[in-house]
Amino acid sequence: MKKIFTLFAVAAMALTAGAQEKALFDYSTKYQDGQAISTASARLTLGNDMKEWKTGATKITPESYLSEFGQTVTVSTDDGDVEQFSAVTVTGSNNPKDQAESGKGSGINCAEGKTSARLPQNGSYFIFTPTVSGKVQAGIILNVDKPLYLLDATDAVATDDGYLEVALPAANLHNYVLKDAEGNEVALAEAGDGKGGMVVSDKLTGTLEFDAEAGKTYYFFCSGSKLGCFGYIFTPSGEAPNLVEVATLWEGEALVTGWANQPTFLSDGGPELKNAGAEVGDVVRFYMSAPDREWQCELTEGHWGGMYVRWAEYDHGDTNEDGSVREYTVVDLANKGYADFVLTEEVLENAYTVKYWGGVFLLNGDGNITVTKLVLCKKDGTIVPPPVEEKESIIDKFTGNWNGEETNTHNADGSVTYNGKQWGGLSAWLCDENDTPADWSAYTKLVFEFAEPTPAACQGFIQTTTEDITYWGVAGIVKLECPFEGKDMSQVKQAALQAAEDATYQISAIYLVKNADPEGIEERVYVAGFDANAPIYNLAGMRVGKDYKGIVIQNGRKFILK
Repeated sequence: MKKIFTLFAVAAMALTAGAQEKALFDYSTKYQDGQAISTASARLTLGNDMKEWKTGATKITPESYLSEFGQTVTVSTDDGDVEQFSAVTVTGSNNPKDQAESGKGSGINCAEGKTSARLPQNGSYFIFTPTVSGKVQAGIILNVDKPLYLLDATDAVATDDGYLEVALPAANLHNYVLKDAEGNEVALAEAGDGKGGMVVSDKLTGTLEFDAEAGKTYYFFCSGSKLGCFGYIFTPSGEAPNLVEVATLWEGEALVTGWANQPTFLSDGGPELKNAGAEVGDVVRFYMSAPDREWQCELTEGHWGGMYVRWAEYDHGDTNEDGSVREYTVVDLANKGYADFVLTEEVLENAYTVKYWGGVFLLNGDGNITVTKLVLCKKDGTIVPPPVEEKESIIDKFTGNWNGEETNTHNADGSVTYNGKQWGGLSAWLCDENDTPADWSAYTKLVFEFAEPTPAACQGFIQTTTEDITYWGVAGIVKLECPFEGKDMSQVKQAALQAAEDATYQISAIYLVKNADPEGIEERVYVAGFDANAPIYNLAGMRVGKDYKGIVIQNGRKFILK
């Protein structure tokens, strides 16, 4: 047998031991194999059903259960779309089987006396991976007389005939507690099919509860049926790993002084995060201050999208319109001076989507909150390669003005002071003497850097022979990036920086960027920790030698070998 480790990229690290985290499946999402929901220190991944994961919205009583696993969803009825408060369940199309091909294999056999069991490789099963130890409460629907298994799959082994097996101590079969929707523990009975496992005598809508250890991988599923899952609540008990501040994303002063004053942070498309090498699980640290404890704010998606988190100095104990308890993440701003936000797959997808207005984050709130800096943090031990780029300055080409009242001054240090008028433009005509457009197809983006945070919003503008392209930049940025991905940049006529309102912009650099040969470039090592004598594994979980080139994992950390 060849040993493999079932490794999954965990969304992030716990930020506060004992702080309850919650992740629920969304009714409007079409879930695929391997898709996941995540919180600060854990992740729940869908198995390889190989058909289609189904979502459903079900009204469930009592209210105490819905307060934990319920959400407002829009469902279609004969009378049209209706909003209702329901629990959203996700279920696979197939029963779990132990072979990697759809529909093939047998159910799980954990009969008494067996020393190992095969893990499911197709069908309806769920994978839970925490970065710190803690208690798991998964909302589930379990059918009658269907054995429920919770298996520690951390040290799975691949057999020569293609199965995944795990060691099977007797306690591994039912080291969990089941509770009904009212919180009462449910009695379990041994399955009568000769394959081991525990069953319930009545269909259960409730919770699967177990203790999870940091860095381990847990499979849960039921044999001969399709387990439904609403999501999970995770209460970390372990210590949070150290975070290393690796890049300043934004610096300035933004005020949140009422629900009508809503500053936006970072540029449309998230270039600041991309340049800093942001990944799922990294943390954006918001340095903030408030004069007293009576503050609260909501961090939302920067294009006026959904809310990510509600921060406050204490739990205000409010309720939502549907009567559910309003959730607060308590932040000791007076002593710490910052609030941490974990980047999930959803957040990064939103951040990297260019919508030509807005930004990455938006803050609503009250209590005279002052935000001064956003910093990207990575877990201690992270190694990330630096951006490998070549820059070509074109600031000397930006000499034109689109508005007769605006001016620009090219300073001795190479910077430009641009006294912009609303929707004027500091422009560069790029055609040659024969009116032939410039060819920018070898470049990846145009970048404007500012010597001081921009006093107002601005917009990058590029005109080609086929289209006009704009890139929105909010007030307070020090860099505006205009990426070319998906654009034909072979015939560029002009470029400009437009002012959204009358303001003076101190521009330190304007340049084009293209990718360079990465050979010879050293990685940025935030905290070293590679042990030349310890075993290493590739991203598939297979052990590799020291001559392997690429990303490897050692003791839970990622390294790059060249």
